[in-house]
Amino acid sequence: MLRTLIAPLLLAACAGASQPAGLASPAGSYTPCEPAAALAALGDERARAEAVLDMGPAEREDLALALLPCLSDPDPDLRDGAAYAALSQMMRSQLIGRETVMGVMQETLRMAGAPEDAAGFARPFAMLTLAEVARTDRITPWMEPEARDGLIAAAHAYLAGLTDYRGFSDAKGWRHGVAHTADLLMQLSLNPQLTKPQAEAILAAVALKAGPTDHSYIFGENERLAAPVMYLAQREFFGEEEWTLWFESLWPGDDPLRENVYGSEAALAKLHNLRAFAEAVYVSAKASNEATYEPVARGAFALLNSLP
Repeated sequence: MLRTLIAPLLLAACAGASQPAGLASPAGSYTPCEPAAALAALGDERARAEAVLDMGPAEREDLALALLPCLSDPDPDLRDGAAYAALSQMMRSQLIGRETVMGVMQETLRMAGAPEDAAGFARPFAMLTLAEVARTDRITPWMEPEARDGLIAAAHAYLAGLTDYRGFSDAKGWRHGVAHTADLLMQLSLNPQLTKPQAEAILAAVALKAGPTDHSYIFGENERLAAPVMYLAQREFFGEEEWTLWFESLWPGDDPLRENVYGSEAALAKLHNLRAFAEAVYVSAKASNEATYEPVARGAFALLNSLP
């Protein structure tokens, strides 16, 4: 009996959502995103997943789109544990149709391209959801090459403009924009339909945040950025010389920051970030014991040797 009530309750919440997630009500109190709150109220992760499975196809399509505003909710249980988890489940288990996935892609691209906001949740979780969209195309190709180009361009634009490096907070959970965008680039790197120009564009996006000067990573961003690089190395798009040149470009020898590394906060941040990034690539490549990764390993090692 309880399960027969789940779908109507969720859909009523979807229809009743009257304002974006996390906005203050007229009285100044926090207003949860209703579709995610209704899903979270059903119980733990397993109960929520079962509720989604019990819904009819049309009900799931409606829920998927209704959950998108909840990606900006400041409550991590609603944003991450309910909204994102359900969207991921529906896409990974092919519980929603192509048109709905396209709708998810269009809306999350819009969210990711919006200006940075003070709360800082919507854009990182839009990028993480886009990683799930990209995964659907990796498993069963459906995008035109131009759509993949658009995802790479969105990742590049997001990283180019990103100044909010907040990762995890005990009170608010994850933001993690750099890592979430790296996850999107990783899914694209794994796509069998990827072309070499697209691979080059992915590397250009990674390069934007491999060694920032305005922040030192502490939440595993280096390893996440290394992942698409490793998967591209597996594809053998690039030879050793190309890899070496790419790693060299991350901190050219004539950069004035190199002249006084230990007397500059910006230079120290870049040194810390690039060392951790290059080490992540090098260790992963060597641990694989596969000859395929030797070119990228040598490129990463050359960068490590060049660091002050």
